[in-house]
Amino acid sequence: MSTAEKNVLMIPWTRLPMSFDPAPLRAELDAIAPERWKIHFNRADYEGQWSSVSLRSRSGRVDDGVAHGEVAEFQDTAMMQQCPHMRAVVEAFAFPKKAVRLLRLQAGSRVKEHCDRDLGLADGELRIHVPIATNDKLEFVVSNRRLVLREGEAWYIDFSQPHRIFNGGDSDRTHLVIDGRVNEWAQELLERGVREVVTETEAAPGVARFKEFCEQVCEDAALQDELMLEMAPGVFVGQEEFLGTVISAGAKRGYELNPEVVESFFTQQRKEWLQRSVGL
Repeated sequence: MSTAEKNVLMIPWTRLPMSFDPAPLRAELDAIAPERWKIHFNRADYEGQWSSVSLRSRSGRVDDGVAHGEVAEFQDTAMMQQCPHMRAVVEAFAFPKKAVRLLRLQAGSRVKEHCDRDLGLADGELRIHVPIATNDKLEFVVSNRRLVLREGEAWYIDFSQPHRIFNGGDSDRTHLVIDGRVNEWAQELLERGVREVVTETEAAPGVARFKEFCEQVCEDAALQDELMLEMAPGVFVGQEEFLGTVISAGAKRGYELNPEVVESFFTQQRKEWLQRSVGL
């Protein structure tokens, strides 16, 4: 593997050096009949309403939202032909295409933190997001960084990382999502994105507050003892119960901790975080 290929494999996300006029894409989106939208099949991963319309699927059906499979197994649906501006966006990406979907997260809904373990450059896979409709209260968080995706932009994100989404706005969020296989063209595009484009991110809401609380844990022996009780020898405490204890301990000291942030840090860095928190 070349040095360039190794560098590509380490890209966690990047805005790409290409953009699209969102107005005609939004017009095509608005023309899709409500009954075309299919509830996302993985109901354990979200709360609220998360739905899709397929422009390219394994069966060729609009209601087939399964994204896994080989490139040769996928074919355009009737919706691809009905949306020429969206089709032009898809054709602008010169890599072998797999699933192409519109993914809509309704206002007030959330996608829980999870990892798509087999969806990363290391696996030869890539997923592109092109926002068509979004709002400034949308929290798209990857590895506890909030990515600011604006309408008409194109982004690559490595979804093998922990990620979660919360639509805190009063309008639905819809992205055109393009899956495919990595080729030389895609590698060069990603490298250009890293070199040429300023990718705007910020700490996810609640991260700074949680880190302040962790610092207090390190300095407060009484707080360490309080948390240590949850780890007493011979006492089994589930993760949910322990996280509740952490959030409660924070609230007693004036820290309103974001449960998603606490769980994310705990899951990603369980051993290190526990050792730092309870002074083991």
